[in-house]
Amino acid sequence: MASFRLAVPFLVVLMSAMASAQSQVVTITEPGVYKIGDLFKAADVVAVVKIVSGDTESYDCAVYKGEVIQSFKGVPQGAIVYFGPFVGMKLGSEYVLFLRTIAKPISPKTAATASYGTVRYLEIFNQGYSSMDTSYECVFAGKEIAQQCDYGVRVCTDYIKLPKFMSVFPPEDDDPPFGCRWVRKAHFISLLDSLGTPNK
Repeated sequence: MASFRLAVPFLVVLMSAMASAQSQVVTITEPGVYKIGDLFKAADVVAVVKIVSGDTESYDCAVYKGEVIQSFKGVPQGAIVYFGPFVGMKLGSEYVLFLRTIAKPISPKTAATASYGTVRYLEIFNQGYSSMDTSYECVFAGKEIAQQCDYGVRVCTDYIKLPKFMSVFPPEDDDPPFGCRWVRKAHFISLLDSLGTPNK
């Protein structure tokens, strides 16, 4: 009976020590909230990119091939870039991308002829919020259709903070899914251009 009384406290201490050893502190850093200027600084490449193809079979993650239509940082216009890892991006569409360089090139799982081979890989970061699709939308303010419809960029303003002077649609007091709103593409491109050439 005495040995049982000694064993119980020992087991409690042992189980408590095992539980503390197994507990880990997890720090979630993404998605983060970035001012657009800080997002620009954090990226190695900032560009408008047209997706020309994609491969979700040959690599351990989705890899897209894109042509740089307009560059603001890190690559020349006309360059071919390979990026990912998020599925669901539309082939033939243009995106404003903020990308980080991954130090190690990405290689296909096998020598499949359909893959791009081993390529320099750029990563969409901040849980995908550094990728912004562009399209023609009729969501903007104005009394006439010609004022309401324009090319836009979809920015998730809950995570990417824009300057106060830049109008977003729907306005900030509305709450669209994921906090994603449209800005006029011409205005957004002008903002990126000014971030890329601050002394301009």
